Amino acid sequence: MQRERSRRAGSTRAASGWFRLALAVPFLISGCLPHGSGSGQPAAPPLEKAAEVYRGTVLASDPSVVRFENGLAMAYTDLDVATDRTVLALANSSDGRSWGTDWSAQGIGGLVLAGREGRWDENLESAALLRTDRGWRLYYSGYPDEGRPVKGFPAALGLAASSDGRTFVRTSDEPVLRPTPGWYDNDAVYSPTLLHERGAYTMIYVGHAYTDVSKIGAGGVYLLWAASDDGVTWRKGEEPLAGPGSFGDWRRDGLAEPFLVRRAPGAYLLFYTGLRDEERALGVATAPTPTGPWDFGRRPILRPGPPGSVDARQVLAPSVLLEGDLLRLWYLAVDSRGRLSVGYAEGSLQEVLAASR
Repeated sequence: MQRERSRRAGSTRAASGWFRLALAVPFLISGCLPHGSGSGQPAAPPLEKAAEVYRGTVLASDPSVVRFENGLAMAYTDLDVATDRTVLALANSSDGRSWGTDWSAQGIGGLVLAGREGRWDENLESAALLRTDRGWRLYYSGYPDEGRPVKGFPAALGLAASSDGRTFVRTSDEPVLRPTPGWYDNDAVYSPTLLHERGAYTMIYVGHAYTDVSKIGAGGVYLLWAASDDGVTWRKGEEPLAGPGSFGDWRRDGLAEPFLVRRAPGAYLLFYTGLRDEERALGVATAPTPTGPWDFGRRPILRPGPPGSVDARQVLAPSVLLEGDLLRLWYLAVDSRGRLSVGYAEGSLQEVLAASR
């Protein structure tokens, strides 16, 4: 849930530190954003939303969907009401529409990783689930209960591993990627998305910078990248892929929650959330390499639904699978009461790309 997101219980309790942060960020960065050039109003995208949603035990946010032999696995953020902390859970599905979990002893369905009291990762969210020939990896953002400038900061990136895709154990007590003081991720590292190709890893993630921006010029939400030979030790790219002021339209305040997909050799797709005040919509970019140069398109491919729908307020955090020309998209749906669930939409990739231009 980010927390750029725009960032992420009783009955949902307005959705945890993530959703509170998501609403807080526009106020943190409003008034300091230059206006870039933008495009006109979006046309209706050719994606059909399904009636089914997945709600988790208390909430469901930031889906990360992976295919395996027996179907689909989805990592997502849920909430432990006993501690009021966000945790990571795992659900399975045969068709990508109906999801189920194993009920854990802690009372949270599908719980695979919880925060550690008094550590840097008391709260966990925005997981990226990755399957390699060496097993499963679960990257996640963690942050303490007491944050600065608001809850959700500072946030760093952790890693847990599993041999069976069910039991995950942290690979280290410390983060694998930390904020860099005075840089574009000065205050937080969120929403990793990864590709593992030819023995190397590429990550695109979201950096937040608010408290120390003297070296970068402007605070806000930045789309960043990093590379690694082993998925543990990372080298950050020198310049952002996008940031506040890169656009003047529905992405005026920056891009968040990226999801990286290899379409074919020399053809990559990056799905993302566009930020403008409290508005959220999903877009898609194209590039010849995982790090660009990216063509971010002009129009959203998915927008909030009508009043009363499960995504009437916001759509965020896309996760995508391609099956030929079929684009299957899971996303965070926020309704008018602030309740978080995972929605689903699908359509022709060719038509979606055409509609984004």
